[in-house]
Amino acid sequence: MYGVRYLGYSYTNCAWYAFPYEALEVFTIALLNVASADFLKKNAPYGTLATLTGIAGGAHHGFGKGVGGLAGGIIIEVTKSTKMAFYYFSMISFGAGTVYGVFAHLTFYVKNRNARSRANTNTEGKARDSDNDDDEVERAEPFLPGDGEQQHQMNAITALRETKED
Repeated sequence: MYGVRYLGYSYTNCAWYAFPYEALEVFTIALLNVASADFLKKNAPYGTLATLTGIAGGAHHGFGKGVGGLAGGIIIEVTKSTKMAFYYFSMISFGAGTVYGVFAHLTFYVKNRNARSRANTNTEGKARDSDNDDDEVERAEPFLPGDGEQQHQMNAITALRETKED
């Protein structure tokens, strides 16, 4: 979306024509913040969510905008054209988006391929050794999003039942 916005700005002759591109800010800034918060919520270690949210916000709104402003100023000074600066930024954005898309697709592919091979290995192991069914289930997915406390309580209840049976 950044590439589309910047490319639009590079072809705009009147400030009024920039409004449609400004409407795309919903997809660039707001969705970035939502996606970042969701990612951090799912992946942050216990007790570090607020710190990592601050670091992510500072990286984008502080460091990213600072470097972008500096690079934009240098490009404007060298080319003597704001339109060319926006055009170069759009090409950089499209290139970075393409690299990210390829990287994300390959990462997703490798992750799913590894999960399938582990699932096949677990299935073969269960066929040979059916005594460890409970252990296999616990090892197959140790981190269940949002169910960590519930899983801990279930483990505690199971442990109490086993001690009563002994």
